[in-house]
Amino acid sequence: MIARKNKIAWLALAGIALLTGCASQPKITALHPIHFIDTSAVAIANIRSWFAARSLVAQSLSATGDVTLEQSGESNSASFTMKSKRIDIRGERIDSLSIEVMGPFGIKVARFLASPKQYAFYDLLHGQTMTGATDVKSLEDLTHLHGVSLQAMSDLVYGLPGSDLRAEDSMRFYSIGESRYVLLVQNFNANATSMLDLEGAMPNDSSAGSLMLLRYRRWNGILNPMGSKTPPAVSIRFSEPMMVNGFPIPQHIEVTAGENKLTLAYDHIELNPSALTIKIKMPQ
Repeated sequence: MIARKNKIAWLALAGIALLTGCASQPKITALHPIHFIDTSAVAIANIRSWFAARSLVAQSLSATGDVTLEQSGESNSASFTMKSKRIDIRGERIDSLSIEVMGPFGIKVARFLASPKQYAFYDLLHGQTMTGATDVKSLEDLTHLHGVSLQAMSDLVYGLPGSDLRAEDSMRFYSIGESRYVLLVQNFNANATSMLDLEGAMPNDSSAGSLMLLRYRRWNGILNPMGSKTPPAVSIRFSEPMMVNGFPIPQHIEVTAGENKLTLAYDHIELNPSALTIKIKMPQ
């Protein structure tokens, strides 16, 4: 097990699963009054195809920045370097992640490597290594978050809405003000409910529209968050988007899960760098 006192090393795992930014936060319009927009096949198909087209652009990422964890009244900060290979040139998912966490004076304290089949976590301060299959249960054990998947981790570092737009899901779209919307997604297979707070122009097809994801919330179970006081299991706020190669990536991401809060702040971002490689060599 990872030594509990080594909070900075734990950031290597949580920092990928729950990204955050503690700078200025986007203002989330109150959910009242809410105006129901449309659940027609055409409207839902447009939003699905727009997200899918945007998703294909986010193929790989190289970034550096700072990460902070607030837990049990304590706060720990560190710097990080991250590499993500999400989609190959054929448009197929190849989710692979590498993150290194550095403490004071640039001392490397932890490293997390993951591919769709395996992960490895190196606690360099204590000489400990954890490895295993990259499945939801393993990631839940590492991050203490319900329903975390490698694919969702890969999506969220780009400011994408996670893997919550499946063909079989129930979707409803609401207006909460001028150019402000909420997308409610109910995933019956995963027994989960998600809400996406969006801002911008609604798409008419996959090439139009300019929506930005401001907040992502996920509940365990099928419910209607509009009329429920149940707090989400995970809430992620995205702010200060920066255009990188024509793609908006949030520079700050703030994740709250229970009493834990994690902040991720990028200070350098490269989208789809031509020479990006991720070497994942698992220990024998």
